[in-house]
Amino acid sequence: MSTSNKLPDLIGIGGTFASGKDSLARVLEEQFGFTHISTSNMVRAEAMKRYGNIERPTLQKTAIELREESGSDILVKKALDSTRPLIVSGIRTAGEVKALKAAGGVMVFVDADPKLRYERMKNRLRDDEALITFDEFIARETKEVSGAKTDADQNIGAVRELSDVFLENNGSVDDFIASAIRELNKK
Repeated sequence: MSTSNKLPDLIGIGGTFASGKDSLARVLEEQFGFTHISTSNMVRAEAMKRYGNIERPTLQKTAIELREESGSDILVKKALDSTRPLIVSGIRTAGEVKALKAAGGVMVFVDADPKLRYERMKNRLRDDEALITFDEFIARETKEVSGAKTDADQNIGAVRELSDVFLENNGSVDDFIASAIRELNKK
């Protein structure tokens, strides 16, 4: 625990696409002094270096390559070198959750109604996301939620099962953040 509040000093954040994971991480960073490391940003940087783009299929390919080259928990292990209190967001595999928990972390899973998440995704105008249909959005998510064979495979369903805190983000940002702080203070 950090001395300035009751929040754990190591928090992992995973969840469904466009559910509010980065919004939560930003608030914890800005209001509570957490260092924020995004595994998604780590993968984006590597994808740009390797392939010159950050489209979703390229990001998935790059993340798979990184995990195959260095282990299922490589992104979290790199993040753990950062100063605490620490938030590691973008956790997408069972191996990453296990590494975070082995380091004493608390895992948070964020979800929201699929139609709401679809609208959020379109509004943020990132990459080609704004161009896909709702059906394509659901198909991509279905692929990400299950079907993993190992701890290194992307599996949002396994991340959910291994999480300590579950947050629904269907209302206002203020309500979501208040709920998150309340639940994290219990850990």
